Formats: sequence, C-alpha cells, structure tokens
Amino acid sequence: MSRHENPSTPSGFGARARSLRAGGKVRAIASLGIVLGLGAIGTLAAWSDSATATSGVFSTGSIDLQLNGNQGNPGAYAFATLTKTGMMPGDSVAATLPVQNTGTTPFNYTMVANATSSALAPQLKVLVSTGTSNGTTCTGGTVIANNLPLVSGGAANLIPTARPLAVGGSETLCFKVTLDPNAPVSVQNQTVNTSFNFNATTA
Repeated sequence: MSRHENPSTPSGFGARARSLRAGGKVRAIASLGIVLGLGAIGTLAAWSDSATATSGVFSTGSIDLQLNGNQGNPGAYAFATLTKTGMMPGDSVAATLPVQNTGTTPFNYTMVANATSSALAPQLKVLVSTGTSNGTTCTGGTVIANNLPLVSGGAANLIPTARPLAVGGSETLCFKVTLDPNAPVSVQNQTVNTSFNFNATTA
C-alpha cells in the first residue's frame, strides 16, 4: 500500500528551503536597511562658518633736520656768514643758523664741531646760544656752549645735551667764534676749517 503525501504540506527539505529563502530575504532587507542607515549618517555635513579681520595700514615716519632750509646731507650747507680772515687776538665773528624739523616726527638733536689739524684750532673759542647776531657777537637768548675751544683734528662737543624740536619747529642758533686774546705768536698766518655736525634722533 503506497503512502499518500499531501502536496499542500511542505516536505521537510522544501520547508527548510522556503524558510531559508524567507529568512534570507528578511536578513537581506535588514542588512539593506543597515547599509542605508550608515550611508545616510556618512553624508551628513557639519555646519561651519568663517570670518576675517584686516589690519589698518602700517607706514613709517621720517626724521628730517634742515639747516636754514638746506638738507646739509650729503653735501654740507655752506655756513658762509660764519667766516673771518686776518683775525687778531680778541677778534670775533658771529652768525645765526636756523635748525628746522621738516620731518613727520619730533626729534632731539645734538651738535659737534670738527676742526682740521691746526695749532690755531684750540685758540678759537666757540659760543653757541639762541640769541641774535650783529655780525660780531651774539646777544640775548640762552647760552648753550660758552666759549669752548675747537679741537685740532677732533671734535668739540658743543651741544652735548639733546635739544627737542617739534614737527614743523625751528630754532635759530647764534654762533660766535673768538680768537683767544692770549693767542701765541706761533699761530700767526694759520688757518683752520670747521664743520658743525648735527645729529637728530627720535624723541
């Protein structure tokens, strides 16, 4: 007698196959959902912002000391009014010289007198003041250097203490050069050249 199988009842193998197929589909769908979820998280962009600050302009100022409207550098200003020939003991000559600040910043200035090598140099005494000149002497104002001798082949520090000068400011100096009344006979027919060297630095 043959066994009758109900075709509507799944066999053990077929049932397992269908179950695996069904389970595989579930797992595939679940896996697909995980992949999609990871993909969605990976494509999110962080919000961001940026800003920039620009500085102002940087620039330099200038120091510009002039002598009677002349740069005096690199070519020296010809202080022609301060000259005298044929001097005798006790003779003097005087002249004024404006010192000007034509730069963009205040400065302090000093000054030395350089003389050529000559026995006459120390016999010449220099007075510097803020006074006025009549061609022979300085009158009024404040004395800055009081009859200091020139240095043969060297420098006499006539304005050792820096003097301030504001932007656009001007100060007129009076120079008086006197041959010492006790100058020795040995300095007869001697000559000496002098340069007054100004130096300005920031205040």
